[in-house]
Amino acid sequence: MKLKDKYRVEIIDEDNIGNGISKIDNFVIFINNALKGEILDIEITKINKHYAVGKILNIVKKNNKRIEVVCKYYNSCGGCNFLHTTYENEIENKINYLEKLFQTKINYLNNSSNLNYRNKVTLHVDNGVLGYYNDKTHNLCEIDYCYLLNDKINDKIKEIKKYNLKDITEIMIRCISNKIMINITTNNENIDLKNIECDCLYINNKYVKGEKYLIDIIDNIKYSIYPNSFYQVNNEVMKFIYDKAKEYIESDDTLLDLYCGTGTIGIYLKDNFKHITGLEINTSSIENAKINLELNNINNIEYICDDAKNIKGKFDAIIVDPPRIGLSNQVIEYLNKSNSKKLVYISCNPNTLKRDINKLNNYNLEEISSSSMFPRTKHIECVCKLVRKE
Repeated sequence: MKLKDKYRVEIIDEDNIGNGISKIDNFVIFINNALKGEILDIEITKINKHYAVGKILNIVKKNNKRIEVVCKYYNSCGGCNFLHTTYENEIENKINYLEKLFQTKINYLNNSSNLNYRNKVTLHVDNGVLGYYNDKTHNLCEIDYCYLLNDKINDKIKEIKKYNLKDITEIMIRCISNKIMINITTNNENIDLKNIECDCLYINNKYVKGEKYLIDIIDNIKYSIYPNSFYQVNNEVMKFIYDKAKEYIESDDTLLDLYCGTGTIGIYLKDNFKHITGLEINTSSIENAKINLELNNINNIEYICDDAKNIKGKFDAIIVDPPRIGLSNQVIEYLNKSNSKKLVYISCNPNTLKRDINKLNNYNLEEISSSSMFPRTKHIECVCKLVRKE
């Protein structure tokens, strides 16, 4: 087998990130956007020691789960993985993967929206061209419209592209409660784009005009959002995950909200515990979390700015929502030595989640729920209930 060799293959399986799987002389070939049961003419584009990658040249026999791709950037952007197939098939592939990985039944929390759901985007600028970097090639793909984004963000992208962007490297746009926040990264703060109409404008993380932060309301709870605030991009799924976390964690006296960010989860659980401690390493997130306490007149939560590995103390229950890299060994050691009866683990990376659960040997995994926080992409969100072994 050599690069640019051409074959006719049958797709024998699909993976969880949008590839079809075939074999040539028992050598595995991954074909992007291929579906099980299809017969395809392909060209080999990459060869590794254990597998090769191919691209579709022609579809000889089509799977009835294949749909027309709505986005003209699908093959050049790299942000989406499942626009070529039905949403039901995407979810089935992801849940099958999770059930094989964890060897247990997954409770799927169905969400209705699989397009135009994102409330935030970060766009890159290269020589005045605005778009996404392809995650495989790192080439910039210029865009006019993204099917994952809230349409108010798409409208703002069209407006931004009318400006001279030559001194700009990055533009973040949020849409919260129908209001637009923009944060521009540039080496020249005297740019024309600072005159753009929006509800909140920052340049290089410095406030310029409009409201200093935006406010979202979920179940009558107010959340303040600054440019660098971590806030879930999908409001519908955020509520599903938080409601399931509330069910799993139940009620008790004390809760530790580890990797608390701007305090969204802890505040959502404020009525379930007498006292909540939130810990987060990012200073601006802690400042944001304290504003959220004031906005909601909450007095049973305290926030500490520190590294999660430095956590001390005893708590009746713990909830963790770490970054994609998962828990450090120091945090896992703390959790195993803690006397907390319940542990809820929220994760956007099933592989590091599985690794960490295997190391949490003083806890039993009782249930996993999942929902598609990022529909049409390769990612999926999980929330797990773990109970301390007797």
